[in-house]
Amino acid sequence: MSTFLISALTAADVFLCVLVVIAACDYLRRVRPIDEPLLSIAFYLVAIGAFGSFVTTMQGQLVNPFGVILHGGVVAYAWARRGHVFEVKG
Repeated sequence: MSTFLISALTAADVFLCVLVVIAACDYLRRVRPIDEPLLSIAFYLVAIGAFGSFVTTMQGQLVNPFGVILHGGVVAYAWARRGHVFEVKG
């Protein structure tokens, strides 16, 4: 792959990892672990995985294009379902 493509994938992956961590932490702030333990565990795993991917990318490891697609999918899902998590349950 060309240097430009690798740099673009790295920049996109770093940006998406930060968005995934922010979205997961925001969900964790809104969801009570006692009420929805599986959802909370899933968000913790996503936040830890995205942060780990961010750290390894910043250390200069090569970016997997499929990882970038995966992070983009998680961000798209979080954006599309943001109303579901933030709705008031009564």
